[in-house]
Amino acid sequence: MKILEKDDVLNYMIGCTNLSTGGGGVAPSLEKVSKMVDAVLDEGHLLKMVDLMEIPDNVIVFSSCGTGGGIQSEMKSKWTVSPRQRLSRDLRPNFDYDSRIRDMIVQADKEWCPLNTWSKIPDSKFMPSGAKRLAELISQDPFSYIQFEVAPKFIRVLCELAREDKPLIDATVTGHRAAPEIAQNGLNLANIPCTPAVFTTIMGDLVVLEKTLCFQRMEEIVEGLSTYSGGSVTGLHAVKGSDLKKAAFPGDVSLTMKIGRVIRDAVKAGKSTTEPMLNALGPIGFKLFEGEIFDYWQDDAYSFIWGFAKIKGTGPYEGHYMKIWFKNEFHISWLDSKPYVTSPDGINVVDPKTGWGLANFWPAEWEIGREVAVVGVKAEARWETPMGLKLFGPQHFRFDMPHIPIEKVYKKFE
Repeated sequence: MKILEKDDVLNYMIGCTNLSTGGGGVAPSLEKVSKMVDAVLDEGHLLKMVDLMEIPDNVIVFSSCGTGGGIQSEMKSKWTVSPRQRLSRDLRPNFDYDSRIRDMIVQADKEWCPLNTWSKIPDSKFMPSGAKRLAELISQDPFSYIQFEVAPKFIRVLCELAREDKPLIDATVTGHRAAPEIAQNGLNLANIPCTPAVFTTIMGDLVVLEKTLCFQRMEEIVEGLSTYSGGSVTGLHAVKGSDLKKAAFPGDVSLTMKIGRVIRDAVKAGKSTTEPMLNALGPIGFKLFEGEIFDYWQDDAYSFIWGFAKIKGTGPYEGHYMKIWFKNEFHISWLDSKPYVTSPDGINVVDPKTGWGLANFWPAEWEIGREVAVVGVKAEARWETPMGLKLFGPQHFRFDMPHIPIEKVYKKFE
């Protein structure tokens, strides 16, 4: 058991933006994170973290299986609660969340979705009710919750766990990156069951999934729910401690904190963050490219955001171009129009001056001409297996190209 300090949390927050492959949401500012941590500590709680192998075999851990992203215009005209417009890392459009839900449902009632006499309009307190229902189904409270991926939502999970006197687990089920689909996790690789699972939506739906064909089928069910629910669904499923220890990827939280620490140190010293990040990653880190943002666009559909980022090379990379395709996260890259690094290896676009990784969920970050570096991170060995590539390789995303491990395709320009 380790007690985390506030600096550990701040390190994680900036570190996760450099490893989450453009996805996982938008991280709040370090100032806001600091206030969130102070509030928890002032209440007398401790920020605890345990190694994966410290989890007892007989406990139950809840693992996330929700989704969030973009939806088609037709669906936005029906249900949209949280616009992605951002003014800064902390400032979203100013509205009361509960009032917006109520207004949206009341308007729908008048126009096209008549409510029944027994209908109950939910508020923001409804979304966590899925965890309570899942605990009722299995007749057991969870030991803790495990993060699906390396992502900014860590801070919300950490604060909730501290208030429940539960420890954060130093692991994820996806590895040291973020991923768009529920099926892309180590539990699937290890053939761990994905049910029972419980899902909640902003419209007050509580859905129990007792049985399904496979993880990928659960992903498709959740995509359907999300598409008709404003683009977001909260979900959890129950995993035995013994199964989690076989399937999760240990040490991802610690690695992310390590990356964040060297990045924050470099920013304080007025130095580029790229080399310190690569040094901290060691043999799994690769500097893929450096240049200026040349173009960026995205579309919304089926609970995901899709698009391309194009980068014009500078310095040693002058005269070269990189293009990267994303589905929430970055997955496929081309160097001078030829296939380059692909998922499951990580592709991260970072600002070497500020230390922040750029988020696809905040398009305003992608200013034309902004100087960036592209850092590749080798995936865990389990993703290089036939099943791993079927779940996370280029052909899973319908690209007719092979996955070549990053260390074999890497081209050094300096």
